[in-house]
Amino acid sequence: MPASVRTSVFISYSHADSQWLRLLNTHLKPLVRDQNLEIWSDQKIRKGERWRERIHQQMAMARVGIFLVSADFLASDFIHAEELPPLLQAADREGATLLTIIVRPCEGAFQDSPLSELQSINGPRTPLSGMSRTQREQVMVEVYNELRSLFRSSAARPARRKPAAAPKPAAKKSAVPATKRVAAPIAEPDSDAAAKSKAIARSKAIAKKKAATPAAKPPKPAAKAAPKPAAKPTAKAAAKAPAKKAAPRPGK
Repeated sequence: MPASVRTSVFISYSHADSQWLRLLNTHLKPLVRDQNLEIWSDQKIRKGERWRERIHQQMAMARVGIFLVSADFLASDFIHAEELPPLLQAADREGATLLTIIVRPCEGAFQDSPLSELQSINGPRTPLSGMSRTQREQVMVEVYNELRSLFRSSAARPARRKPAAAPKPAAKKSAVPATKRVAAPIAEPDSDAAAKSKAIARSKAIAKKKAATPAAKPPKPAAKAAPKPAAKPTAKAAAKAPAKKAAPRPGK
C-alpha cells in the first residue's frame, strides 16, 4: 500500500510498558481531536474481535509506526515475529516512518535488534525511566512535533471547493421567427463597377437635357389658296359664240 494511502499511526509496545503508552496518548490527543488523526494501539481491540487480523489490518494502514522499546518489548516473540517485519518492510518499500522511543534500559539487546539501524528519539543510554518528568515531557513533545510535521507535509488536507453555482436557466426561444439576414451582394471587380457607374451617369445627363429642351410645336397646316373667279368672256368671244336657238312655243 503506498504511503499516500496510509493515514494512521500504529503504536507497538509491551503490555509491561502501558504507563508510557498512556503518557504518549496524552500528548498526542490534540492531533486526534483537532486533525482527525487515527492513533491506534491494541487497546482499541473490541471484545470478540479477531485481534490478530485487526493488528495486521491497522499496520497496513499505518503511515507512522512508533515503538516503545524496553527489555520486555525486545523479548516479545509476537512483536518480533508479527509486528516488526511488516513495519520495517513498509519503511523500506513504501516510505513509512518509524519512530523509536527507549522507555527502559535495554542497551545491549537494542544494539542487536534491527531497530538499532533507525535514528531513535532518545538514545538507549537515556531511557525515559531515567529522566526527570520535565525531560520525559520534552521527549513526548518532540514526538508530537514530528507527527504534526509528517502529516502536514505528506498528507496535506485538500482545499475546500466552493459549491458550484446553480446553472442559469436556458433563455426561452422567442415565438416570433428571427428575421433572415440578407446576404450582402458580392462586390464586382473595380473595372466593371466603374464602367457601370459611367453609363449610369451618362444616361442621367441625357435625361436631364431632354427635360430642359421644350418640345417642338407641330407645323401649322398650309393655307388653302382661294379659288380665282372665272374670267368674264370678252366681246370677241361672245361674238364668236353661236347664238342659242329659241325654244319653240308649245301648241294649245
